[in-house]
Amino acid sequence: MSVGSRMALVDDRSSASNPGEFPVQPLRYASHFPLWPCTLAFGLCLMGVWTVLRPAFWPWAVVFLILNVLFWTRVKLRFRHGCVNPATILSTAPLTLAVFTDLSTGSGTYPVIKILPHPAPKGTQLKVGDKCATVAMYTGAPNPWHWESFSPILVECATNSRLTTERALQSIPAEEWSSLEEGLKNIPRPFKLGQYPLSCFGSNQHPHIS
Repeated sequence: MSVGSRMALVDDRSSASNPGEFPVQPLRYASHFPLWPCTLAFGLCLMGVWTVLRPAFWPWAVVFLILNVLFWTRVKLRFRHGCVNPATILSTAPLTLAVFTDLSTGSGTYPVIKILPHPAPKGTQLKVGDKCATVAMYTGAPNPWHWESFSPILVECATNSRLTTERALQSIPAEEWSSLEEGLKNIPRPFKLGQYPLSCFGSNQHPHIS
C-alpha cells in the first residue's frame, strides 16, 4: 500500500476495492464541512497578522500553515484513495443516507449498512430513494478481520462535476446496490441512525446500533 493510501485508510491492513481517484474542489468541500477549514484558515490569518506586529510569533504562523497543508492533504487523499460505496436517500428533511460497505480487511466479509445525517449538497435536488455515491475512510481499533466503522461523504460535496459524480455511480458494482436494497428490508422501521451489521439479521443476535 502506498503512503497516500495508508494515510487515507488509517493503516496497511487493507486497500480500497474501489478507490475514488476524484479531484476535490476545496471551496465546495469547505462550504459543506466548514468547521475545520474555517478554523484553520482563521488561525493562519490571525497568526500571520500577529507575526507582522510581533515578529517573534512567526513559529505559530508556521504551525498553522503546516496544519492547513496537512488537513487539505488528508481531504484530497480521502477522495483519491478512499472507497466508493453505494448510498440511498432515506429522508430529505434533514438529509439522511443509508450507505452500504464491507468492513472486512480481506478475510471473509463483514457487510454493514450505516444510517447517518449528512449535509445536503448545494445545487442538487435529491429525492427519497435516489441513488448516490459516497467516498469513505475506515476507522477502528486493531482487529484481525474487519474495521470498526467508516465515514462516508457524498461525492457531490467535494465536486460539482456531473461527470465525476456519474463516473462514481457507474463504478459501483450491481451486487453492492442489491446488498444495500436487500439489507434495508431487514432493518426495523422507522429507521434510526446507527450502523447495522447485516450478518446479524436472520440469526439469534440483535443488530448493533451505534
